[in-house]
Amino acid sequence: MSVTTLKKGTAEELTRLFARLSASIGTSMGPLVGRHIAIEALEPEMLDATAFAAGLHKPCVLARGLMERGYAGKLLYVLFELPEAVAMVGHLMMAPDEIIAERRSKATLGSDDSQAFGELGNVLFAGLASVLRDQLGNVDVHMQDHGVVGPGHDKSLFGSEPLAAFPFRLRVGDHAESVGYLAVDRATAEAWNKAPLELGPAPARGAASAAAKDDEGFDNIPAAPIRGTIAAFVMHPEVFPTLRRSCRRVGFDLRRHGLGEIPNPAAHRNEVVLLDVPPGEDRRFDWCRRIKELSSTTRVVLLIHQPSRQRVVMAFMSQADVILGFPCDETDLSLKLGTILPREPRATPAS
Repeated sequence: MSVTTLKKGTAEELTRLFARLSASIGTSMGPLVGRHIAIEALEPEMLDATAFAAGLHKPCVLARGLMERGYAGKLLYVLFELPEAVAMVGHLMMAPDEIIAERRSKATLGSDDSQAFGELGNVLFAGLASVLRDQLGNVDVHMQDHGVVGPGHDKSLFGSEPLAAFPFRLRVGDHAESVGYLAVDRATAEAWNKAPLELGPAPARGAASAAAKDDEGFDNIPAAPIRGTIAAFVMHPEVFPTLRRSCRRVGFDLRRHGLGEIPNPAAHRNEVVLLDVPPGEDRRFDWCRRIKELSSTTRVVLLIHQPSRQRVVMAFMSQADVILGFPCDETDLSLKLGTILPREPRATPAS
């Protein structure tokens, strides 16, 4: 079975669940390693285990979680590129930055690092289990084992069943961005989706091609001087490619927050908070109103999915500084963001 995407509109439940699972990686592991872990969900894929293993061009750490209760015996796979796994382990062990940089460049996982990654895995799967229980009820998962996979490494950890894989972008602190995966077998994925998975056209390469497509032209956008920070509380992954380009063009430092996080007005004074508002999530208008009432220096951008006259009126009533329907053109978003841009570039801290 070759790598394929899933047909639009046929994996909505699964996509929402996987997005919540991927967001929990940052919220559960970030405090443990003492670094902000940014997660951006990409499009889900379907591929067999052999294709998954063969498509890895870099060594990666694969953590396997064993599910219990309603899905007893099933496995939940989480995969990180080896340099990012080494970085998280290094920060957990409070290694100096230069030592972490050296270990990342060598991309090797020593015995002590492997043991420390096991501790990370326990916290990782505790966070994933919390999401699964909240969304599915009768299910749990705990860390079973982990190992290095990819070129020259073990391929048997993937098993042999067709997998539904959910790629995501990952950034640990100031380290380079990479791509990771969440994956389960197809039968479990269809049970979570509450409907069969229908396949779409095959991409040229798996998640890496999806990431490359999203990044196409990004480096050609002139990078404006950083003048402020946008704290993004986004539910739909489709928002991020547009937002990343706009922030680069306008001069905002983009900070992504987890799917389940609620913005704290005190934490975002003098910043911009961006919220997307999907159908059925009108409580986000209340979040906007609360931010504006408690922090007059915080500006709020609302991206409204499926905008209607009623929802636009609700956005105005919530005192949002910028209101825009989504999907939107990147240049339209940039123009809107430019209206709330500070006049002077943000000063660079003295070394």
